[in-house]
Amino acid sequence: MNKYTELSDFEINLLVAQSVLPETQYDVIKQTMDIIQFLVDGSFGYRFFDPCNNPSDAMTIIIENKISVIFDTGCKEWAAGIAYWVDGYEWQVSDEVRKNNPLRAAMELFLIIKDAENEG
Repeated sequence: MNKYTELSDFEINLLVAQSVLPETQYDVIKQTMDIIQFLVDGSFGYRFFDPCNNPSDAMTIIIENKISVIFDTGCKEWAAGIAYWVDGYEWQVSDEVRKNNPLRAAMELFLIIKDAENEG
């Protein structure tokens, strides 16, 4: 279990935004006690930034960070990790994060990668 597991999608989205967007490009707003979103300043006004649930927000992050997402039929969960070649015969994916939501798993792994970069 990683330190991001217990955070809400909003909290993960905000941490991702703080990592990939300039501070001037997003505003945090509170709509209700349960539904919280934040907006990203777009060229035609504001839009929601939700990489935990929106592939158009997540895919650039996934591709740029070479994150692999695969469905584990045994555990019936999505696993996000880094793919690597084993013994010249097969690919493996490091078993970093497992979730029911593949984008959420990828965003948690992205934050783990950023933590490792900041420590090193």
